[in-house]
Amino acid sequence: MKKILFAGVLLLLIIIATSSGVKHALTEAALSTGWFDSPPPTEIRGPLLSDSALNHPFVTIHGESVRLADFEGNVVLLTYWASWCGTCRRTNPTIQTLSQELSSRDDVTFLLVSMDNVRESALKYMETNRISIPNVFSDDIPPAPLNSPSIPTTYVIDKNGRIVFRETGYSNFSRRNFKEWIVGVADRES
Repeated sequence: MKKILFAGVLLLLIIIATSSGVKHALTEAALSTGWFDSPPPTEIRGPLLSDSALNHPFVTIHGESVRLADFEGNVVLLTYWASWCGTCRRTNPTIQTLSQELSSRDDVTFLLVSMDNVRESALKYMETNRISIPNVFSDDIPPAPLNSPSIPTTYVIDKNGRIVFRETGYSNFSRRNFKEWIVGVADRES
């Protein structure tokens, strides 16, 4: 009877530890110790953004137009997200942390692009979760290569307008190796 009880408890612990929420929490806790760190991001040599991509109009909640061309000479971390997306809600705080850690850098820009149909939902999420990164909306589909069908999707665009990183799904952008990598991208000569 003790063996069956022990096996049942062990099985229950394995199920709990591998469930997505608990697994995520355990992984984040382990990485936050500093004993483990994930590898640096895999840099890509993506395309240079076209004029239409650089000048695609994003709109602030106040109706002001924002274009990637406005950030010429900066490294831009751009993330498509939505308030109803659970993976986005786990990813955005890590981007917020990275943004705060790099707040003294005027050559790194963070921009969230909300895919919410109800803009107030995005604003409520950002206020509730204290996300201070600039958030914009797109009234139409951005041109390729910035038109990912999945969220969250994060791009890093270097100072020359080339995509050097693209990731879809959850990622912890506040990890040390990512921060060091994006600072390295920003420190490169144009």
